[in-house]
Amino acid sequence: MKREVKSNNLVKVLYCENNVDGTVGGSYYSLLYLVKNVDRQKYHPVVVFYTEHTLLPAYREAGVETHVWPKAAAFTFGGAHHRIWKWLRPLRPIGLICQKILNFLHGFLLPAIERAWYIKRNGIRIVHLNNSVLYNHDWMLAATLAGVKCVTHERGINDWFPPSAKYFAKRLDAVVCISEAVRLNMHERGADFGNLVVIHNGLDPKSMTVETPPDALRAAYGIAPETVVVGMLGNIKAWKGQDTLIRAMARVRREIPDVRCLLVGDTSPSDREYGQSLHALVASLGLDKQIVFTGFQRNVGDFLMMVDVMVHASVLPEPFGRVILEAMACKKPVIGARAGAIPEIVEEGRTGLTFPPGDAGSLAEAIVSLISDRDRIRRFGESGYRRLVNEFHIVKNIEATQRLYERILGAAN
Repeated sequence: MKREVKSNNLVKVLYCENNVDGTVGGSYYSLLYLVKNVDRQKYHPVVVFYTEHTLLPAYREAGVETHVWPKAAAFTFGGAHHRIWKWLRPLRPIGLICQKILNFLHGFLLPAIERAWYIKRNGIRIVHLNNSVLYNHDWMLAATLAGVKCVTHERGINDWFPPSAKYFAKRLDAVVCISEAVRLNMHERGADFGNLVVIHNGLDPKSMTVETPPDALRAAYGIAPETVVVGMLGNIKAWKGQDTLIRAMARVRREIPDVRCLLVGDTSPSDREYGQSLHALVASLGLDKQIVFTGFQRNVGDFLMMVDVMVHASVLPEPFGRVILEAMACKKPVIGARAGAIPEIVEEGRTGLTFPPGDAGSLAEAIVSLISDRDRIRRFGESGYRRLVNEFHIVKNIEATQRLYERILGAAN
């Protein structure tokens, strides 16, 4: 029997998710899979969020210590104070300087000091930030003040890294890039300080469970068993390219009239205008019967098992694309935009097809060529599943992450 490790010997790792708009994206799931599967005989995960969200129960059900600490709101002399500045216009430059000083103190320096005290008081050994070198600089300073190790994930392909981001990135123990595309982008933009580590996102295929059988879900949406279904799963955002798929479906319908397309995902308040434009585009193309907006869905496995083909249509380079792994776990072929990390995951002509980002015509051709051949759909799906198990299983991600922890902790001894 394996000996229980005493809690005071566990390495406490504090994780922070920076997102504050309330939508649950891939970073939330990646963090969930990490803290659920990290070796609890060695590590004690503590997770901090800035806002309540729909995935919180899953963290708590996994027995993960979880906190919600609202982020300090930025101080501004606008809004309710605008009448004051109307009369005191000459003093506005001074007011803006005071505003910046107050925000630096209230939103950065004081939280950093408070968090450093929390880190020391609670015996945190590693601070692991979940998003990007662009964010969480207060936590980076806190880790430095507390004298503990600090790493961050980089989950974006950013156009620019400001001096502040480079300053903190250079001082981190590691920057975990979720793909080679992310690492290469940081290198090309002068943010490579010799501490970049590529650890691909991972997934346990067993985590993709089905609560509503495909036939029942089709019936709920009025889709016949023999109808081909194309799906796109992800938050409704302009850079995700849902409009590209809608335009492509107008062409697909001309060749294969009996086809449906499901757009599965939430729309944050900041993306509401884009979401409304998608509905208008569907109406203008006469696709009301072909395109279905499902809104947020808690269990994506239900919808992936129901669709025949999954599309990933990002118009900007995709840093990774977790939903692609989820589709592979459900043995579904993927048609993905050929940019960023997509070619690292989708093997052209073996597990799926790719197309130039934003090219609705090429996407339509790829969809038609694939859904016209049921045997090809099956072969691609099975090859994708094997690739997931061999290359992107969550075990590989956890092992690589724990090796990183051991290395940076060992460097301190």
